[in-house]
Amino acid sequence: MLGRTPEDIIAVRPLKKGVIENVMQAQALLIKAMQIGINEGETVGRIVIGIPGDASEVEKNAAEEIGRKAGAEYVRVISEGLAAAIGGGLPIAEAHGTMVIDIGAGSTDIVIISLGGINDIETVRCGGDDIDQRIVDLVAEKYDVAIGIHDAEAAKIEVGMVNSEEQFENLSVELIGKDLKTNRPKKITIDSKLVAEAAEPFIKQILQGLNVVLERLSPELMAGVFHNAIAVGGSSGFRGLKERFYEEIGIPFIISEDPMTVVAKGTAIVAAEPLALEPDVRIRAMK
Repeated sequence: MLGRTPEDIIAVRPLKKGVIENVMQAQALLIKAMQIGINEGETVGRIVIGIPGDASEVEKNAAEEIGRKAGAEYVRVISEGLAAAIGGGLPIAEAHGTMVIDIGAGSTDIVIISLGGINDIETVRCGGDDIDQRIVDLVAEKYDVAIGIHDAEAAKIEVGMVNSEEQFENLSVELIGKDLKTNRPKKITIDSKLVAEAAEPFIKQILQGLNVVLERLSPELMAGVFHNAIAVGGSSGFRGLKERFYEEIGIPFIISEDPMTVVAKGTAIVAAEPLALEPDVRIRAMK
C-alpha cells in the first residue's frame, strides 16, 4: 500500500531497520497477526520475538511490552540470527561453532553460535530495503526515470545478482516508470548488473562485518564455522553471493532452502520449548 493510498488513508511501517519505530502501531500489527493466526476463543500462551542482535535494552523491552499488551502470558526476545540457526536445523548445541548471516529487510545479523548460545554477534544496519532504495536512485541517475520501491524490489528478486569473479548470466526485466523530464510513462530495462551495482555498497558493509567477527573468532571455533555457515533472509538468494563471500573471506556458505521463513520457524520452535535455551538446561543436555 505504500505510495498507493488515497489521501484519507495513511500507510505506515511500524518496524524499520529491524526494530520498533512506533510502539502503538507495532502493537496493533501484532494483535492483528494473532487474530489471523488463532481460532476464535483461543488465547496465545507464548510469544517469541526475533530482533537484531545489537538491539538496545530499550528496544528489547519495547518488544516484550508489546507482546504482553497483545495478551501473551509469556514473551521472550531472541536474536534473529539464533532463531535462524534453530529454524534451519543447524547443530547449535555442539561445541565446534556455527555461523549464520541473516540478511533481513532492515539489518543483517552475523552470528557465531556454540553450545546452544551466542558466542559473538555483529549487526550491520543495512539489508534488502536499502538495496531497493539504491535501485530506485540508480534508475533516476542513469535514465532520468522514477520507479516505485515495489517495482525495484520485484526487479531485485527477478534478476538479482552480486558482483563476483564467477560469471553469471545477465538477466533483465522491463519496467514502466515516470520520465522525470516529461512526466510521461517511459519503459526502461533493469538488468542484473544494475542490481549488482546497487547492492555493492551494502555487500561491502556485510563483508566488513564478517571480517570483524572473524578477527574476534577463537581458533577453536574456526573449523566448525568453516563447515557450518549458512546465509538466510530475503537477499541471501542473490546469484553470486556465496561465491563472493568465499572469494573475500574463504568460508563456504550454504544458502537456506527457505530463507524467508527460517527465522519464524526458529521462533516457533523456541515458543514450543521455552526453556530449551536456558543456560542450566543447555548444560544438563551437554552432560
